This record gives sequence, structure tokens and C-alpha cells, in this order.
Amino acid sequence: MTAKQLSPRGQIAVGLLVMSVGFAYTALAASHLGKPPDRLVMDAVAGSLAGLAFALAGVILVVPERRAGIRALIGALMVTCVALLFDWIAFGPGERRFSGGVSFVHIGAATPLSDMSGRALFAIGAVLFNLLALWAWVRTRRTGARKPRKAARA
Repeated sequence: MTAKQLSPRGQIAVGLLVMSVGFAYTALAASHLGKPPDRLVMDAVAGSLAGLAFALAGVILVVPERRAGIRALIGALMVTCVALLFDWIAFGPGERRFSGGVSFVHIGAATPLSDMSGRALFAIGAVLFNLLALWAWVRTRRTGARKPRKAARA
């Protein structure tokens, strides 16, 4: 079973919706910057980075496919935001609470991880996403370098 391709108007509409939700979440999270973490579920910096990555995904949907250089740049920015999110969770200041569980196996309640264990797991993800962001920037650089040059007039 294959999925139907969105029309260009549909793709722009979905992109604008995703962009607006991402920017709204970024603005909401950024409004908590510098405030004490009373009962916040998520850190303001982490929320801002996650919302920005989501908004950039919407921008990619809006930009036409023929603009490969711009799409590559926005993609590199999006991957960089995710890498910074992992970096912030792994190496940022403050206490972190990590918990998790397996939903398809009934083992019991979620097992809390220690602060160091959770940060170590996110550090592995941070290294991988940093390498992916580096690759995306190199690819963006190469995509931008392949722009066709205008022919010189004789």
C-alpha cells in the first residue's frame, strides 16, 4: 500500500501548519528562559530547540524542491538543532530526571535511571547527531557549490 503524494498546495499548507506549531512551541518555551523551573516538565532551552527543529521541518515542506540549496541549508539547521538539544540534555547544567520503560513487555513500573546514566545515553546520541550535523553542513556546502554558473557572453 502506497501513500498518496500531497499536491504542492497541500504540501505548503501542511508545511505552514507545522511551522506555526513549531514556532509557537519555541515562543512558549522561550518565554520561560531565565525563570526558575517551578513545575516545568521540560527545560526552556530544550523546549526552544525542539520547537525550532519542528518549525524548520515545516520550512523544508514549504520551500520548493527545485531550491535544493536552500532545502539543504534548512535541513542542516534542523539537524543542528536536534544535535544541540542532545548536547544540552547530556552536558547542560542542572539536574536531569530520566525514566523509561518497555511498553510491549509487562515487566512492571518504569525504572528510573540515575542522572549520570541518562546523561551518558544522551551523550552517545549527542556525538552521533553532532557527526550527522557535520555531514549535513558539508553536504550543504557541496550542494551550494554545484550551482550552475551563468554562461559568459562572447
